[in-house]
Amino acid sequence: MKPASRPVPVEPEKLKPVLHDKIERMDGQHLALLNRLLLQLEAEELAERLGEAFDKDHEQGLLRRVPELVKQFRTGHRYA
Repeated sequence: MKPASRPVPVEPEKLKPVLHDKIERMDGQHLALLNRLLLQLEAEELAERLGEAFDKDHEQGLLRRVPELVKQFRTGHRYA
């Protein structure tokens, strides 16, 4: 049995035209699936960035200050 080959990295400049061509040939069902996949990828990237930001805030002690900061904000912005 032949071992699975690893994907060879492709330069984005060479990959973009290939992907554009594939997208142009897709039907509506496949385009919808591709769109959902891209949305999922974006969501995962955002979640990772948010997680990193929360970790950084936690390390700096900012999360412990949230109640104090909310109180300061409410004091300065009275609601009718």
